[in-house]
Amino acid sequence: MSDFTPFPETRWTALRALKSDDNATRQLGWDVVARLYWHPVVSYVCVKWNLSEHDAQDTAQNFFTFALERDTLAKYEPGKARFRSFLRVCLDRFLINEHHARSAQKRGGGRVESIETAGADGTPLDPVDPEKLDDLFEREWRRSLFEAAVSEVETSCATDTQKLQFALFRRYDIDRGSDDRLTYDDLAREFNLSVTSVTNHLHAVRTRVRLALLEQLRAITASEQEFLEESQALFGARPAQR
Repeated sequence: MSDFTPFPETRWTALRALKSDDNATRQLGWDVVARLYWHPVVSYVCVKWNLSEHDAQDTAQNFFTFALERDTLAKYEPGKARFRSFLRVCLDRFLINEHHARSAQKRGGGRVESIETAGADGTPLDPVDPEKLDDLFEREWRRSLFEAAVSEVETSCATDTQKLQFALFRRYDIDRGSDDRLTYDDLAREFNLSVTSVTNHLHAVRTRVRLALLEQLRAITASEQEFLEESQALFGARPAQR
């Protein structure tokens, strides 16, 4: 049995919430989108426009503030492109607009186009291979989803067993990093468990993380087709329906 469930047309998602007439619902959807796309946007801006981490964060904050005030992301139309692609287009136009604005100020004035109409004719300060930028944005997007899922699972650990499972998961899957020398036998000795218990506990918590990750993904996709495509991008294979 798979952990995949069909995507109901009435399901709440952050993208649908962005179009809501209710301010609280719209703000909730916005908070989800901004949280999950913050790191991808900062990293993208930092590399493409050759900015320091601090300046890239300021620029990202300006972008999200501008997009919120203009309801820019609410203009997304499912079926035309993935939301990530749409957000990237909006971001690029905003960056070009900012570049033009700075140039105009240096010249003593000039009209600046809005994010909705700005053409993609600006030049980044330090051109980077588009494929490398795509890979960077994709990698940071995956990392944000994973971190959000892990945080959700950690917060939901209510029993001693769940807390133990998460401690094993953190020790082996997160804190271990690139150290491949740590084994299940090492974990068993460290946590005073059998190897079988370590295996079962890790399987249980990894399943919870995967489910949480899929829920994060559902929140920022607007259709079943987009959800399936993004699931494939994350896991490399289309989840089978129950």
